[in-house]
Amino acid sequence: MSAARRIAVLAATALALAAALAAPASGEDEFDKFAIESVFVSLSDKQAGAHADMTIGVALTRKGNSPYAAAKDIEIELPPGVIGNPQAIPRCTAEQLGTAPETSACPFESQVGISAVRTLQPYVFVFNEPFYNMVAPKGTDIVARFGLMAGAYPAFVNVRIDPTDYSVIATAESLPSVTGLSEATTTVWGIPASSEHDEERVTPMEVVNGETPPGGRPVSTPEVPFISNPTDCSLKREVVVTARSYQLPDQPSTMSAPFPQITGCGNVKFAPTFSAHLTNPEAAAPTGIDTELVIPQNESPQGNATSTLKSARVSLPAGFSINPAAADGLEACSAEEVHFGENVAAECPDAAKIGTIEAEVPALEETLHGSVYQRTPEPGRLFGFWVVADDQGVHLKLPAEIEANPLSGQITTVFDGIETLGGLPQVPVSALRLNVFGGPRAPIATPAACGTYLIDYSFTPWSGTPPLEGQTPLHVTQGCGKGGFSPQLAAGSLVPSGGQYTPFAFTLTRSDGEANPQTIALHMPKGLLAKLAGVELCPEVAAATGACPLGSRLGSLAASSGVGGAPLWIPQPGKPTPTAYLAGPYKGAPYSVVSVVPAQAGPFDLGVVVNRAAINVDPETALATITTDPLPQILEGVPIAYREIRVLVDRPEFTLNPTSCATKKITATVTATTGAIAEPSSVFRASDCAKLPYKPKLRLAFKGSTKRTGNPAVRAKLTQKPGQANTAHATVSLPASQFIDNAHINNPCTRVQFAAEACPPKSILGRVTAKSPLLDQPLSGNVYFRSNGGARELPDIVADLRGQLRIILVGFIDSVQKKGTSRVRTRFLGLPDAPVTSFQMNLFGGKRGLIENSRNLCKVRPRVEIRLRAQNGRTQLSKPRIGLPC
Repeated sequence: MSAARRIAVLAATALALAAALAAPASGEDEFDKFAIESVFVSLSDKQAGAHADMTIGVALTRKGNSPYAAAKDIEIELPPGVIGNPQAIPRCTAEQLGTAPETSACPFESQVGISAVRTLQPYVFVFNEPFYNMVAPKGTDIVARFGLMAGAYPAFVNVRIDPTDYSVIATAESLPSVTGLSEATTTVWGIPASSEHDEERVTPMEVVNGETPPGGRPVSTPEVPFISNPTDCSLKREVVVTARSYQLPDQPSTMSAPFPQITGCGNVKFAPTFSAHLTNPEAAAPTGIDTELVIPQNESPQGNATSTLKSARVSLPAGFSINPAAADGLEACSAEEVHFGENVAAECPDAAKIGTIEAEVPALEETLHGSVYQRTPEPGRLFGFWVVADDQGVHLKLPAEIEANPLSGQITTVFDGIETLGGLPQVPVSALRLNVFGGPRAPIATPAACGTYLIDYSFTPWSGTPPLEGQTPLHVTQGCGKGGFSPQLAAGSLVPSGGQYTPFAFTLTRSDGEANPQTIALHMPKGLLAKLAGVELCPEVAAATGACPLGSRLGSLAASSGVGGAPLWIPQPGKPTPTAYLAGPYKGAPYSVVSVVPAQAGPFDLGVVVNRAAINVDPETALATITTDPLPQILEGVPIAYREIRVLVDRPEFTLNPTSCATKKITATVTATTGAIAEPSSVFRASDCAKLPYKPKLRLAFKGSTKRTGNPAVRAKLTQKPGQANTAHATVSLPASQFIDNAHINNPCTRVQFAAEACPPKSILGRVTAKSPLLDQPLSGNVYFRSNGGARELPDIVADLRGQLRIILVGFIDSVQKKGTSRVRTRFLGLPDAPVTSFQMNLFGGKRGLIENSRNLCKVRPRVEIRLRAQNGRTQLSKPRIGLPC
């Protein structure tokens, strides 16, 4: 009987081959009727995680006993969570499977199921063929392979991973066309070595002969699970089958069948452990981190498989933050470059790699190795990375999010998996090691203080049971002595020549680990001035956004931030340069500086940071102080650890050196976020001041009454050409013919009234006007008689100049003896080191006149003594006659 059966099979095969070579099975016009007729799926047990036998049946359409076309490929898409472990089962080689039933000799231990194959060429045969675990080809995307004899010919089922949801796709590829396959029902055993399958362990030749081993065929290998049910009970799953024919391969037929609903997820265990270690345990330093997640797998054949991981959430302790220095030279990998959802290798740039991963996946032969890449920022997803592994036929591309607290900077890493999946792939993983690179540009900054810090973690299983939450320590043990607040200042002119225009540079440096600066007030030295004339002001509306016009540009800025020895510099090559602009009044100051910093580094764009600094000019000293608003401390959850702040004011002919070469200091008042205050300084000194000429001209003239007891009006005018040393002191001694009219000094302005700008009208002595090449318009104002609180016998004469700035000049009035006679003297001491091309003071005469004649001036033609001293030390003495109307 067995011999007759064997002869029938061989005869049928020969006839089938001849038919296939000669003509189509049912006529060319019926190839398009090739289709899947039915699909079904069943499980021997629906318990979640159970190692049930799974049966899948597929039937194709046929006309009578003949198929409409020859089946080429049958692809079975298993739902997420249905996965086997071929590594646990011995494997058969292609050579052992052979090319015919009589040569097939796969080990019985490699059989993982039975496949009932129905063929129709030209007679109906049903073969219950052994289904073997095969050796998969290396260097391909095939992660597992199974084999069987489809009647008289070998057939292979190749298993790949669907890159969209990481489910399994099993494809019977390039089926023998002569078999006339019309139906196959395959049962894959949950525990292949179980004794309940002994009677089904047969050889292909025994199948042909219709023989069954008496008493079954036990194997000596241990009973280990091969496949397990999914561990999620909420999903509605289905199996999708696609068939293609040799005749019309581009017209596939697809049909799906519901997968049995999984139950009992509460009986599935899930008990992972998590640990982490810093690559650098130093305080206030860059560090990487090595993490390990271990998920013990239940491999007992009687038990249920461990639940797969659905999501993970790991929060680093408060004080740990993103290190800005990590962005320097960093690139990012886009979804297109990573080939997300595609079964091909990622093409991420090397500069985007920030770490490595290792995963112990029981279904794979070896440890899965991969990389961690910085992900291209997206709206609402500024920080994130890819977990990528192109190894052993697997193309894993998982996105992860990094949430940086916008107020504290605390980092939380979230693995939610893929949106379409609602979680991570339902693939058993026994261990996952994720290592983030350390080094000077490591992406994590440690806290400023040493100690033990606790990571919070939460791992959610697919089983639907509560997440496992816990803590694990991180230890910061080195560099514990950092702290304090002592920033350093370097500032000055790039061209030191006195009286010359020059670029001005300012640098504030903070040591690693010190408190962060919050505000900076820069105090300029005497004579280091700015030419406001001709500078366009940034409009107030534009100043708020930083959209200032080019005409208001003053210079550029640069800053470095981050921890460690390689901080990030802004701007980076190819990125916009931060710029400073001149703007108008702000917070009571007459002018302000608008700093516009495009916060761009590596693949990140954190927007534009605008900071405003008020420019206050002390009216009595003309010293300028530039005070910033509070500096931003955190951007998009990234703390800004300022290491160096540089400002270069290089607008042509804007900053002007003093004409005094005396040694001065540029100082700063820097307030830290801790409240600490530092006052660093930098020595400043101009050069070559003595070379500056000094040739001012001062003329004094009286108008009005020149008779004895008359009160003439006084006009004093100082003129000076540009390019000279500026005046430091001016002393005018009137002739003996002039004295102070005491009757006209009874109502001086008090210092309190002056400060309140409430001087009585009678304290006004006249008007004053000054012109400077640094200003667009002259300064002008009243001249007051102001009390000095008793410091001198007579009140002071005060010129209150107003306009673009306010400058107050105080003249001290007293009397001196000259050749036995008393003379009235007015001294303006400590004048601003500022260029003035014209200074004119007009004092009232008559009833409001301060000066009284002691004789008839037209008869004596008096002279005035004028002593002028320049800022560079040069002096000028002159005794011109007073101009008179006679």
